[in-house]
Amino acid sequence: MNKVRRILLSLLIFYLVGTSLHGQGFHVNLKDINVFKDNSKKFDFDIHSDGYMLVDLSDNEILYANNTTKQIFPASLTKILTLDAVLHLEENLNNTSYVADRQVEALIKEDASLAYIQRDYEYTLYDLLYALILPSGADAAVALENYFVSKGIDLVEQMNLLAKELGCKNSNFTNTTGLHDDNLYTSIDDLYLIVMDTLKHDVGKQILTSLNHTLDDGTFISTGIRILNYNDVNTTVLGGKTGYTDEAGQNIIVFYKNRGKSYALFLTNAYGRYSHDEYWHYEDCLTIFEHLY
Repeated sequence: MNKVRRILLSLLIFYLVGTSLHGQGFHVNLKDINVFKDNSKKFDFDIHSDGYMLVDLSDNEILYANNTTKQIFPASLTKILTLDAVLHLEENLNNTSYVADRQVEALIKEDASLAYIQRDYEYTLYDLLYALILPSGADAAVALENYFVSKGIDLVEQMNLLAKELGCKNSNFTNTTGLHDDNLYTSIDDLYLIVMDTLKHDVGKQILTSLNHTLDDGTFISTGIRILNYNDVNTTVLGGKTGYTDEAGQNIIVFYKNRGKSYALFLTNAYGRYSHDEYWHYEDCLTIFEHLY
């Protein structure tokens, strides 16, 4: 774990610099993901994650895979479907919504991850989507729910309808945040479908391949995934999403470039605990980079 501790200490420097890549040069051909070649094999080295998938988005090929149909708890990876559903439902992302003080207090009691957006403050949906993904804000998720409630739309219901439309066969979603529920589950194969659909939206691709963003109120938000750019190989991490609960373990989806090609890496069920200074999903990413590149 020395490497992870080292890069976490280095994060402060990178945070202050505030470099933002915003997916520049991230090339994806997603006209029909069913044409992706599945030439997958298993890694010939050990990692902590029980399930994984590595997708070459430049050549439309699944390179490595393991336990991709296994039912998992996605934790905050759920928020990628929340993002995708919002993009399907609403074209005008300049419309606004807010999260109420009492709703934030309830999230705090549930130990939810927060973006710490202002309470009862009107943010654009565009900003709320960034706050949803980069700092994994459950408060932003609830603000998005509030917007659709005002229109008589159940966002969770729409998320499940979208998942079925995309061909997800092993998924059920009970909330927008990923807070643990025994009835909230998915699989890597289904997450792959959800991620690929999200990347089809320009805004979805922009958000998922961003490391930081400044909200209209001046608040600077960022993703911890940026620490993976402290690797020893020619790999540039552009963005992604983490998800963690005690039940789910550590899950992560990372979008990165290496030698001009674009990739998506899915890792699930690494049972490290943040409280024990265990960041096994990050360690697995670095291990994969070093062995493959």
